[in-house]
Amino acid sequence: MPTTLINSIYIIVSILSIFLYIMSVQFKDKKNILITQIFASICYLIIYIIKGAWAGVSIEVLEESKDVIFIEYEKRNKKIPFIILTLFIILLFVFTFIFYDGPGSLLPLIINIILFVSTYFKNPKWIRYVMVLCGFLWGCYNIYVGAHIILIGNVLEIVSAIISIARFKEVDNKPVKKRRKKKTAKK
Repeated sequence: MPTTLINSIYIIVSILSIFLYIMSVQFKDKKNILITQIFASICYLIIYIIKGAWAGVSIEVLEESKDVIFIEYEKRNKKIPFIILTLFIILLFVFTFIFYDGPGSLLPLIINIILFVSTYFKNPKWIRYVMVLCGFLWGCYNIYVGAHIILIGNVLEIVSAIISIARFKEVDNKPVKKRRKKKTAKK
């Protein structure tokens, strides 16, 4: 592919990934957050393929798989088995070992362990809080791999997460079971 076409794809997909990821935490429920993050991860996957950042590629594939499985548990209103979380974390270590290309490739491992644990919990407030920290860490990784457009997105991700924390503070501090009972009572 010509360089200008690749650069155009990179820019368009970068902007789309930024938009999807920063908007994901503006949803109230965890299922919609995860669905939006799947589409953002697909965009990030394309970006990391273009950049040749194979640790990032493998982690994004794992991230998408985890989100799909966690969404299925959310739909059924069931707790995600701890063994599934453990399996994904083990796979993170395996992928990081396979695609290790220096200390910078350890950042996606650290970030995704934190993200995976935050999505394990029912209350979406943990996803919002963790996005602030992970936005900073992803920014460091994107500097390392030269994905500078995505770095802008990381700053916006942090801002969006802070806004959503403030927006949903009252809702997020209620126990999940109380929120669900109230929701079903309105039907």
